[in-house]
Amino acid sequence: MKNLHANLSRFYFIYYFFVGAFVPYWGLYLQSEKFSTADIGILMSLFQISRIFAPNFWGWLADHTAKRVVWIKLTALLGLVGFVAVFWAHGFWALFFVMASLSLFTSSTLPLSESLTLAHLATTNGHYSSIRMWGSLGFIVAAVILGFLIDAYGIKRLLYFICADFQVAGSKDRPACT
Repeated sequence: MKNLHANLSRFYFIYYFFVGAFVPYWGLYLQSEKFSTADIGILMSLFQISRIFAPNFWGWLADHTAKRVVWIKLTALLGLVGFVAVFWAHGFWALFFVMASLSLFTSSTLPLSESLTLAHLATTNGHYSSIRMWGSLGFIVAAVILGFLIDAYGIKRLLYFICADFQVAGSKDRPACT
């Protein structure tokens, strides 16, 4: 059980590191790619739209198969595949479909892991804060460090910084939440 506690903590750190890289800087990246403010608004709204239905779909699958960890790993992997496609996506519609794919998978990864975390804590009398604080730390580290890195190397490097986070998530030949 202690191993699951450590893996969940690691997952939260990596997941929120991605959020800390993506949320504050992705709009700036899109602006550097010469998208209009309306286009950026539409592309960023895909994440909010997918939060309406994607977690329900993936949660239903997890509940009906009783394989929550499998679905967490799959959504994280598909999120990575969706993100990597951004290197080849040029133009509004190409990026629209890439970001729709990314949002479809990443918007459900956290709710699935939250249910796994709470189920784990119910059987161990653990404290949610001791796991979840790693997510807050990951967000802060990403936002601060990437701010300096983007200042030094430019916003176009954001894609590589985010991919490096995905590399860490898949380290030790396993996804973040095993």
